[in-house]
Amino acid sequence: LGADWTPWDEVASEVADHARVFAYSRPGYGASDATTAPRDPARIVHELRALLRSEGQSPPYVLVGHSTGAGYMELFAKAHPEEVIGLVLVDPRHRDFLSTCTKAGIETCGIPDSALEGLPAVERDEYVAYAQVSDQIRAAGTFGDYPVLVLGATEHSMSPAWESLWRSMLETLAAETDQGRWIPFEGADHYLQNDRPRDVARHIIELLPR
Repeated sequence: LGADWTPWDEVASEVADHARVFAYSRPGYGASDATTAPRDPARIVHELRALLRSEGQSPPYVLVGHSTGAGYMELFAKAHPEEVIGLVLVDPRHRDFLSTCTKAGIETCGIPDSALEGLPAVERDEYVAYAQVSDQIRAAGTFGDYPVLVLGATEHSMSPAWESLWRSMLETLAAETDQGRWIPFEGADHYLQNDRPRDVARHIIELLPR
């Protein structure tokens, strides 16, 4: 949420030595055109698949997404398992984190309304529409027959209760499939692609076909 593809430049450069890399900025970010279309996760997955086709990028894919973007990639992988050979979720925001965190009475589970009002429209629309991600992912089904790596940060500058819940939910996410693996990046912050780019690239590369 709020970032174009450029924070991935170092990771993409590493992976590009081993495979074709396709990185993009969602509509309204970076050099991409703005949009008036809905910003819910299913729409974003639909747009990405259409973009890949129009650019001649054929499946199967190793999908990679960070934070909110990881939710979109989880939905893509579950809705279209025949197009996926690997999934890397980089410190993903679990589809049920906001509701679970709020129910637990933990502070700062989401973006406060006062801060949300100051965001650019596309970020605000994506954040609000992300509330649909849980239902859309559940409707899509389960993970397919491909490896799933969940890379987790441990230093979000949040409360111990928040950090504990974030970690436990990502461990649970990795455990949804026999091919899932939880990989903690001890001492790293949320932006693993900036904090540990070579390690992130290494895990992507390990899922590439030989």
